[in-house]
Amino acid sequence: MRPVRHYALSVVAVLAIGCNTTPVPSSSALPIPPERVYAPEFTKAQTGFALVVVTRDKGLKAKDCTARLFVDGTRVADMRPSEQIRLFIEEGQTIFGVTAYRCFGGGSDQTSVAVTRAKPVLLRISVGGGKGMTIQPSPF
Repeated sequence: MRPVRHYALSVVAVLAIGCNTTPVPSSSALPIPPERVYAPEFTKAQTGFALVVVTRDKGLKAKDCTARLFVDGTRVADMRPSEQIRLFIEEGQTIFGVTAYRCFGGGSDQTSVAVTRAKPVLLRISVGGGKGMTIQPSPF
């Protein structure tokens, strides 16, 4: 019975590792192709607007899922793993949302962020930890 237990523990460990996504540094993230940007006005630098960088994690979990990004309820872009979008947002409290698109059980999430020109806002879209797809502030 001992070999079966070791095998089962190995399978569980591999699945647990494979179920979480890992952050992608901004320097190595890929830009979203223009055909998946639905609100290009958010991607154009404007005087008085603040920079918000949204990066999607990489990993096996939900690799086939598209993360649909929203800003204050407006659909902005569809993101795939390891992709990034740079947005220019008016200063103030802004709601960023993400929902799994064209996949099963990916879920959705939103977060309210104080956007300011004093410092760029970095956000991360991740999947795992039993929460489905999430969007949250990130140091990456």
